[in-house]
Amino acid sequence: MFLVILIPHLIWLYNNEFITITYGLARSGLEQSSLIDHVKFPLIFLLKQIGLLIPFLVLVWLLVKKIKFKFNFKDKKLLFLLFINILPIILMFLTSVVTGSKIRTMWMTPFYLFFGTFFVYLFKAQVNIKKLKSFIFGFIFLFFLSPIFYSYISISKDNKRTDYEGNEIAELVERRWGKNFSNEIMYVIGDEWHAGNLSYHLSNRPKWFLEINDKLESLDPKGGIVYTGNAEFLKSLCPGDFGKIDKQWFCMIGIRK
Repeated sequence: MFLVILIPHLIWLYNNEFITITYGLARSGLEQSSLIDHVKFPLIFLLKQIGLLIPFLVLVWLLVKKIKFKFNFKDKKLLFLLFINILPIILMFLTSVVTGSKIRTMWMTPFYLFFGTFFVYLFKAQVNIKKLKSFIFGFIFLFFLSPIFYSYISISKDNKRTDYEGNEIAELVERRWGKNFSNEIMYVIGDEWHAGNLSYHLSNRPKWFLEINDKLESLDPKGGIVYTGNAEFLKSLCPGDFGKIDKQWFCMIGIRK
């Protein structure tokens, strides 16, 4: 049954050239890792995870009488919670130690979804109802602290990825394309951020590729192509319309009107 459930995911991975794995490896800096990275990156990983969990641990401290626990390894529920909460952290830490790769903090956040369930189950006999009021105040404070910090950073800085104007850039690209070419954009080539975002925001959702050197024979010759990337490189090779839109450089190749 486990393999049956996995089959659609494996098919998707194969059809998309294992993009989630190659993307993760590219972001981890594995190719440029040195000997010291096998120590530096695991320590940074641990410190960041501790920092991420501090607000949660404060709430646990506000709710329980004493932080005292005893593991019963015959308890299947506890074992399950240990496996889905603690084991991923250990495995990611060991991955960083062995490979010297940089583990992105945001990659771990899905594994913390059931941390609350795990700690409530672990300390269920030590929950102090008298401290519930302090816990609620602490929860409300931390609940509003995060969006306040986020709002401040978003307002004070305009170079964050969360402020990326994907729709506006896509509209400008489509407008420029419509003035020069008669066919549709079918392919977007470039890095996963600029080209990937453009592919997502364009109305007809063209296919995105990091590069197409080995795919030229399989592409539709009537399909329009938009390249994003380095200005000097694109300008020297672009046989179509070349230009800059919102600090980004584009090379558009299509059927001229």
